[in-house]
Order: sequence, then C-alpha cells, then structure tokens
Amino acid sequence: MNERIGIINGNVLSDGEFVTRDILIENDKIVEIASSIDHDKADSIIDASDLTVMPGFVDIHTHGAVRVDYNHATSRELHAVNDFFSSHGVTAYLPTVMTDTVQTMKRQLAIIAGSEIKQIAGIHLEGPFLCKKYKGAMPEELLQPFNLDLFLELNEAARQRIKVVTVAPELPGAVDFIEAVSALGVKVSLGHSSASYEQAMAAIEAGAVGTTHIMNAMKLLHMHDPAILSAALESDVYAEMICDGIHLHPPIVRLLLKIKSMDRMIAVTDSIMATGCPDGKYILGVNDIVVEYGDAKVIASGARAGSTLTMDRALRNIMDFTGLPLKKTNNLVSQNALRMLGLEQLTGTIEKGKRADLVLMDSSNNVRYTIAAGKVVFSGEHDEA
Repeated sequence: MNERIGIINGNVLSDGEFVTRDILIENDKIVEIASSIDHDKADSIIDASDLTVMPGFVDIHTHGAVRVDYNHATSRELHAVNDFFSSHGVTAYLPTVMTDTVQTMKRQLAIIAGSEIKQIAGIHLEGPFLCKKYKGAMPEELLQPFNLDLFLELNEAARQRIKVVTVAPELPGAVDFIEAVSALGVKVSLGHSSASYEQAMAAIEAGAVGTTHIMNAMKLLHMHDPAILSAALESDVYAEMICDGIHLHPPIVRLLLKIKSMDRMIAVTDSIMATGCPDGKYILGVNDIVVEYGDAKVIASGARAGSTLTMDRALRNIMDFTGLPLKKTNNLVSQNALRMLGLEQLTGTIEKGKRADLVLMDSSNNVRYTIAAGKVVFSGEHDEA
C-alpha cells in the first residue's frame, strides 16, 4: 500500500483554471480536493506553495533516452529510462518499438510487456507496414506488406499490450487490416506514408484514429493533390506533433493548432537514446545515428531520426511558439493522448477518484515533483536536457 500523501497550498489546475487547493492521495487515487485538508490524514506532506499542480505528462511516441533504445533495451535498462522520464514530468508513456527483424521486434515487445513499471501504459508499434518512399529512419529492407497474422504474432509476444500501431494506408489490404486490429482495441495511426487523400480517408473511415508525427515522413499537400496530410487536417483524427523547433517550424505549430483545434493535437517527443545525452553517435533500431546540436540524423541517408526532446521542454516550447498560457496548453501534453487511447476516465484531470498522476512545476515551468499512480517518482531538480 502506498503512503497517504498530502499536497498543500498548490496552484491546482481545475476545470481549466488554476486555483489554490489541497489534495489528499491514498493508494493510487485522489481521495480529497479541498481548500484545506486535515494534515493528520496524510503520512507525508508536500508544500506546493509557489508551485503549479497539473496532470502528469503523457508521451505516446518515444524510442528511448539516456543511451537506451527500446529496440535493444534490457529489462533493467527500462528502469533507467523510466527514472529519466519521471524527472521530466511523465506519468504515462508508450515505449515505441520500430521496424526491425521479426525476431527482434518479438523479443523487445516481450521485454517491455513483461515490465512491472506502472508508467508504461502500453506499447506503440511503429511499422513494419510502412511506405518505402517515406520510410524516414525505418530500414527499407525490413518493411513489409500488411500481414494480420504477423501483427497478431507480435501482439501475442507483447501480451496484447500494443495500444497503437502506425501503418501506411496506401498499402494493399489497409482497410481490412485497420478494421481487424481496431476491433481488437488497438488504435491505428497513419504515418510514414505516401497515401492519397482518398486512401487516407478510407483508412479513417475504417477506424484509424490518429496520425504519427504529422508533416514528417508523410506526403505533403498540393492544391491538385491533397494527399494524406489534407485528410489528417480535415478529419477529426488526432495528430502527433514533435515540438522541438526542428521537426515543425513554430508558425506551423500555430497553424496546426488552429486547423486541428487544441483538442486533437498531441505533443510527443519521438525521443531516441541520445535524449538526455551530449551530441555524438548513437543508434536507433538498426541505424547508426549522429546527433549535432540536438538534431538526430541517420548517418547513411541523412534522414531525420527522432528527436532529443523531453515532454517538459515540449510544453515550454509550445508556450513559446504560441504565446498561450499554461492552462491552455495542458491538454496537448496530457489529456488528448489519453482520449485517443480511451483512458481519459482513468486519469488526465485532477478530480476526486481519478488516478493520482501529477506534475508539480515551479514558476519557470521546470519539474519539481512527479507523482505517478500515487507514488512520488521524482523529487528535486535536474539539469536541462
């Protein structure tokens, strides 16, 4: 049983506004929110004076950090990445396994699925059913046509914990595949794709609910060829965005938010093992990567290869890019992702009965405490990554 934690004098985000409140946490749940709580009810007290209290960050697309790549990670290394994410306010995330040999994908899916880390909310499988032209950092020789039996085999290795799969909807058999995996409760995201507008819309009608790192590794629109991007913008699917200032120029972030609305965009990191580390040479799946000034690229092709972004930095970047206040940007780093996953009733807002997934930040929006499932998983300061 977790200890009972009291958070007092916090500037708590409630119904879109910050208000001074105390919070009592018991086991993994928020059990009381009030102007004042009885301190004797708590085993420990966090004085949150001068701190904001928000729902914890959710990252549905990450390949690793601190020299750990999810296509190679051991069970022990998963904990090192989890500790790093905790220090940056992340309370739920989907480790992302990218296209690799079937043997490697099955091995890594099994390792991640077998972890008891509570912050792991499932797995994102990026590939292998992707387009060669927009492969990005995906190994072309390992990309495959749609194969439902293979997906089921991979999901069995993952103990049915694959929550999101990224696919290219122009490949033959897309509609049948999307309908089948959607019926299993797996969320389909469109990406690494040269799809036409019509192909993308057919995939959305079949059940696809998201787009992976929008405007990156996908065909862009043209006035005579609207392509997959137009379908992503016009429809109500969710869209991942990598707000590192490299993958999307700040005015593009503003434009996407205006077109898609603040309720359909999801900030992700697409982080790689170099996150939290100096520039240098690393790996991403089967690729050798070089990072210069925080920008990661595949050495062999020059293709951009994920990012070195953290979720708290993504939040600060969004605020810088848009001029929007903290209370307006919270959904982009928390609840929108949970809605896409169908987990919004469990957590993502600060309400009695919700799981206690919280991040406490100072006036510069730096993380000072992270509470995941009612447990303090980070307390202190860290060097900026």
